[in-house]
Amino acid sequence: MSSYNEKYPIKIVIAGQAGTGKSTLISTKKTGTFNIASKMTIGVDFVILEVNRGKKTFQFLVYDLGGQKRFQFLHDSYIKGAKASIILYDLTRINTFKSIPKWIALLMAENPQIPILICGSKKDLVQYEDLKKFKDKWFEFTSSIPENCNIIGHILTSSKTMEGLDSIFYALADNLILSIGSYISKKI
Repeated sequence: MSSYNEKYPIKIVIAGQAGTGKSTLISTKKTGTFNIASKMTIGVDFVILEVNRGKKTFQFLVYDLGGQKRFQFLHDSYIKGAKASIILYDLTRINTFKSIPKWIALLMAENPQIPILICGSKKDLVQYEDLKKFKDKWFEFTSSIPENCNIIGHILTSSKTMEGLDSIFYALADNLILSIGSYISKKI
């Protein structure tokens, strides 16, 4: 049995409407520091995040898809080859939650089996009653998604307080550990 820590590079994408906090989430996870002055993603951005799970270190090659309509023509080519995805919505803006089906369709058009983690951002800005409304909307939403959609979870998070940031990437890693054997055998 090997005692060294193997590294597995895995491409993931983070999608969602403009202003949901995708770039801030990634930056906070990478640096461990919240920066309120993050800028809008022009087209697509790229970051490498390392996540340790047991004896495995995942190098997530995170492609941050700009949420503005003018950049959406770029998305298809960056989604190709992704092994997992995050769709981020903003808990302070209901219209970003309502756009989740559009993002699911975009991701599934490139990979019908892609694992999708849905995340609500800016948890620090909402009251408990509002969170309850989103949880109710989540249960309504799950009853309307296609059966073949591979939703692996729903996490509420805050980049400012760092609540849930590790959970997002641990959930992706844990999901991918199940298929890591087949992923590695395809690379050899």
